[in-house]
Amino acid sequence: MKLQEADQEIYQNLLKAEFGIEKESLRVRADGYLADTKHPNIRNRGISRDFGESQVEFISGVSANLQDACVEICCLQDIVEQAIALRPTGKEYIWTYSNPPLYHGEDSIRIAEFAGVKKQKTTYREYLAQKYGKVKMLFSGVHLNYSMPQEFFGFLQKKEPRFSYKQLKSEWYVRLGDRLMSDSWLLVALTSASPVADSQFLDGLRVPPEERTSYASFRNSIYGYWNPFIPELCYTDFTSYLDSMNQYVKRKEIDSIQELYYPIRLKPAGENTLKRLAHNGINHIELRMLDLNPMCCAGVAKRDLVFIHLLTAYRTAKLLWGDGQKEFLQSDKERVMYHKIAARYSFWEENPKFKKYALGLLKEMKEFYANYEEDTKCFIPNDYNIFEVLSFEEEKILNPDKRYANQLRKQYESGYIKARMWEITGEEGEFH
Repeated sequence: MKLQEADQEIYQNLLKAEFGIEKESLRVRADGYLADTKHPNIRNRGISRDFGESQVEFISGVSANLQDACVEICCLQDIVEQAIALRPTGKEYIWTYSNPPLYHGEDSIRIAEFAGVKKQKTTYREYLAQKYGKVKMLFSGVHLNYSMPQEFFGFLQKKEPRFSYKQLKSEWYVRLGDRLMSDSWLLVALTSASPVADSQFLDGLRVPPEERTSYASFRNSIYGYWNPFIPELCYTDFTSYLDSMNQYVKRKEIDSIQELYYPIRLKPAGENTLKRLAHNGINHIELRMLDLNPMCCAGVAKRDLVFIHLLTAYRTAKLLWGDGQKEFLQSDKERVMYHKIAARYSFWEENPKFKKYALGLLKEMKEFYANYEEDTKCFIPNDYNIFEVLSFEEEKILNPDKRYANQLRKQYESGYIKARMWEITGEEGEFH
């Protein structure tokens, strides 16, 4: 690829990035029911809780490689597992699946109990419980935080010197976030891993009987945790993006931008507020559509994370130097609609147009990275087997047996809760 100096520097460093992982997991008792005890008192910045007192959140630091982030999540989970295994009220376990275990009705779902200066977090959760109900709050998943390294924006500023560093960073993330929103359906279809759920939970979600075997991911489906409206955000520039979010707050449709339940968020460093975002600019992109994969201790397969990185870098290249395949989901309504449709169990078979598009995209990516690997000046993480990863995702599209949801449905066909608890505890038990 013949490029100008600044472009060449970006191209050669395209796969340099920074990552963070957030994993949510519920605590479960030995009888298969949601734990109703307090969150363990562990002094570690990487261990918190999400909506509920029983929902642990594991938060990695920022890392220059995905392997370190995955290992950190596994280590944080080990810390919690050791603590809750010794509880005087009875041994507890980490429930590593997006759909919850058994629970004693909605009233038994305990809202996270923050105190002192953090008391407002509990107040906010009480507001969410009143507005959306507690049942949907039992969903758990994985969020991947992605950011470009500082040097990327230094190189980019040589191309676009009219922007300050902070402005350039925010404007770039708006462009990239817009493009990745059109890929949201693809990531759902490739990573869905929660095809079965207990009937009580599905009753709470109001899933009709005829729909209960139709989804590979209830969390990403029409029955997931969504706003009662589809947010339509403007990606023309950073100011328009801020204004389009703020309109929902002004109309009191949401309490804050934290309440925009969107597959991808463009976030500031620290607390996600409109004021901080406007003042400090965008720091990173948060991808929120990943199901918990119970076959991986980090909650997500590293190969899937590598694919997301390769896709994001590829989209970056195409935004800078060419279009590649034209996206066919332009509006937010279309994007969110197909995000939900992609959660269906037979999505690839039911949507041949999307299957053709995805296979074409993977072919383009293979061609792009074949040329990329030939350039000896280009940085490629030493644990990346690019073509193995791209072929792995391609196989999921072509072969139903390679999909996580298909594998898990077969694994749990003898009884969802019983099978999961046996995997967690290693013991046969009487699970109701």
